[in-house]
Amino acid sequence: MSYAYGFLPNDSGGYGSPTSARSLARLRELGVDWISITPFGFLSRPTDTSITWKGKGIVETDESLKQAADDAHALGMRVMMKPHIWVAPPAWPGSVGQSTAEDWRLWFDSYSRFILHYAGLARSIGVDALCVGTELEKTTTHTAEWARMIASIRAVFRGPLTYASNPQEVHAVGFWERLDFIGVNGYYPLAPSRTPTVDELVAAWSIESKRLAALSQRFGKPVVFTELGYRSADFAAWKHWEIPDDAPVNLQAQANAYEAFYRAIWPEPWCGGVYWFWITACQATTISSPRTSLPRP
Repeated sequence: MSYAYGFLPNDSGGYGSPTSARSLARLRELGVDWISITPFGFLSRPTDTSITWKGKGIVETDESLKQAADDAHALGMRVMMKPHIWVAPPAWPGSVGQSTAEDWRLWFDSYSRFILHYAGLARSIGVDALCVGTELEKTTTHTAEWARMIASIRAVFRGPLTYASNPQEVHAVGFWERLDFIGVNGYYPLAPSRTPTVDELVAAWSIESKRLAALSQRFGKPVVFTELGYRSADFAAWKHWEIPDDAPVNLQAQANAYEAFYRAIWPEPWCGGVYWFWITACQATTISSPRTSLPRP
């Protein structure tokens, strides 16, 4: 079992902290054998060409990432590093794009510096796998630029590589053959109802399962869900990004969504694993809050 391992923006107990260490220990008790850790780069606007990723105000320092990786390794878990570009809302990584060839060149130059830094860090701290990008769907049509960048990453980091696509993007990425496994953040809108049944969700998954199976067969690579989780709220298995913070708590909707995944997807031979979303400072999220995707009792 794997977890995408993050922390709340206002949390003082981030990567490498005592809170983080306790959370990792709890994950290990649950049987987790892989985690992902996420350093961020920042854009004020999706059309900006320069990524901010070091210096004042950046909380995921190289030292804190190293400590988190060391703590996980000491517990017998393996670590994937998954750098992520954060864009000021309401934009998101899929909004990132340029309108001129020169701006694209500047953006890829900046992103290359960003990802090569973390490739070097991943090598130096013994990270076990590296995700080269996350949901940058307007950029992944630039296959030649990504191919060059992946070659540069491989010269630095010798472990397995993937890319975390979104559900619409996964079938259009043009460089899966250059990576070791296919990655998708599995937030598929499955059923537009408050509390869909497990059978309804399994039926919805069956459509996506066939497409992902074909993709896996085409490239001869497993598909890994590089992030997935369901909130304990109404419409948990629909468009999670539209669920308001004050949505009514719905434990059954969350439970049905998790059970459907394990029925419909987990047994499939093409499924290489899933990183369930986990907030390291879970003490900061009350048990009644629907904002977390932690499974409830």
